[in-house]
Amino acid sequence: MGRERTPRNRVSPPEFLIDPGRSPPVKIFHCADTHLGYRAYSRHVPEGEPDAGLNLREADVYAAWDRLIAAAIATKPDVVIHAGDLFDRVRPSNRAIDRALEGLHRLSQAGLPTIIVAGNHETPRLRETGHVFRLLRRIPGIHPLFTGKPEQIAVGDLLVTGVAHSGQLAERVGEARSDPDAKLNLLVTHGAVSGIKEFRNSELNQAALPDATLQGGWDYVALGHYHEFTALGHNTWYCGSNERFSFSEEKEPKGYAMVELPGPQVEHYEITCRQFVTLSYDCQDKAGTAGAGSSLTEQLLTQLEATVPDDKVIRQRVWNISREEWSTVDRRALLQAARGSINYALNPEFSDTTVELQAAPELGTLLEEFRDYLAGQPLQKPAERDWLLQQASELLGGKS
Repeated sequence: MGRERTPRNRVSPPEFLIDPGRSPPVKIFHCADTHLGYRAYSRHVPEGEPDAGLNLREADVYAAWDRLIAAAIATKPDVVIHAGDLFDRVRPSNRAIDRALEGLHRLSQAGLPTIIVAGNHETPRLRETGHVFRLLRRIPGIHPLFTGKPEQIAVGDLLVTGVAHSGQLAERVGEARSDPDAKLNLLVTHGAVSGIKEFRNSELNQAALPDATLQGGWDYVALGHYHEFTALGHNTWYCGSNERFSFSEEKEPKGYAMVELPGPQVEHYEITCRQFVTLSYDCQDKAGTAGAGSSLTEQLLTQLEATVPDDKVIRQRVWNISREEWSTVDRRALLQAARGSINYALNPEFSDTTVELQAAPELGTLLEEFRDYLAGQPLQKPAERDWLLQQASELLGGKS
């Protein structure tokens, strides 16, 4: 299933600080951003396979969740910390809830205390909307935190203070305090740390955390929201997500962090997930790809076929192309060559500077919005959704 790997980043305490007579270290399994219920693209699980008819990317997310649960049980940590966005939306589907409960029951049966803070994706913006985390409270040993206020759970020598996402996240995290009487203090929350350029985005309902709010005598700060394994300090880490959700994550290993306290000592372990691939072709250098005598379509096909597109999510970006050149590209031939991929997107970046062409990037956004809209519609057959998406893709592509 998943495979463990040598950590990319590791922080260990200096040897002279290690007390040979100390208690055994506390082992923490730090994960986040599982986004159960996430759906994308128009491919579905084939008939005859488990979850037949299910959106294939949704099935990928559930498979990554199952591997994450198996890894937690195999490593036998003292506590499992999930730093938010267990679900992908405020009202997850029955299937997403069922898969979440199934995995959490496995952790419970394995005797692993588990603390989960709510992230921005599953937190309702209206107070009268019920919180799905209420369902999780019925599982022994599972502690969902979703009030938005600092909440504390003691696990042996470790005191965990969790602050779920809310509109006042920065203020609430600033109110959280470590306990000087506890041997070890851990803070877990979900948000983007302000002042860090990687976290500047316009994601719906996200909250910014001033770096100063994370100070305060914590032995470890477990963060969720940013999908790449990242250190913000010797004791402050984003564990990253366990699946890829966009092309911005295509080169990032996905998995979870294992933490030992005192220290902290932090290691990242990889979980196998769906591969994303970006192909770039510059028309100003077309002769260097497949020979000066071949057509643009042939050169794009050569590049595409060389990556072996089957079972991958692929985008092929064509740079510095004129409208005249774009009209010669056989897009049907490229789609046929990529038919084994999970999704294939052909994205021209025009060299022209007309107003009409400047609007082209918005067309990709429209297609994504239409894809998301179709994913939530009660169509009778997957083929209907595929046909509608194909028609929209050709229509928007023709106007770009």
